[in-house]
Amino acid sequence: MPIRAGKAGGAAVRPRQRRGRTAQLAAEVWGAMVHAVWARRDHMINVASKFELTLPQAKLLPLLQHGPARTMTSIAEALGCDASNITGIVDRLEARGFIARGHAKHDRRIKSIVLTKHGRQVVNELMHGFLEPPEGLRRLSEQQLGVLRDILLAALGRWQEDFRGAAKAK
Repeated sequence: MPIRAGKAGGAAVRPRQRRGRTAQLAAEVWGAMVHAVWARRDHMINVASKFELTLPQAKLLPLLQHGPARTMTSIAEALGCDASNITGIVDRLEARGFIARGHAKHDRRIKSIVLTKHGRQVVNELMHGFLEPPEGLRRLSEQQLGVLRDILLAALGRWQEDFRGAAKAK
């Protein structure tokens, strides 16, 4: 195996070793990100409970925030569950005036779901609470936060655009 020019820790680095180290670092970074999301689950549950919502209900509402009405099937796909699971969630949200059911323009058999005015207000408040950064991020400097943001955007894309794009595609 050829040895690459360049040294890491004083030893010559083989291409396969470099790829292995990069993969290991990527796995460590991804693990930290997954941990961060899971650690914020309790925070998200607390935010949702302020509106007497379950976490699945609170996850569904922002899906309707951007773009046209969505079908039950597209909501189920976005939440990673079966459409039959969505019916009860939608029923409860509709009973509270957060969403309204309609019919798809191209096929009246297909139910479409939209946010009501009240639902939009709740989503705005929910998202404000969900997106409140944890203490660990608030302790970082402006420079550190800028670098972290730039790295995450380079690796994962602009989440706001992705979120809106997914809603428009449905």
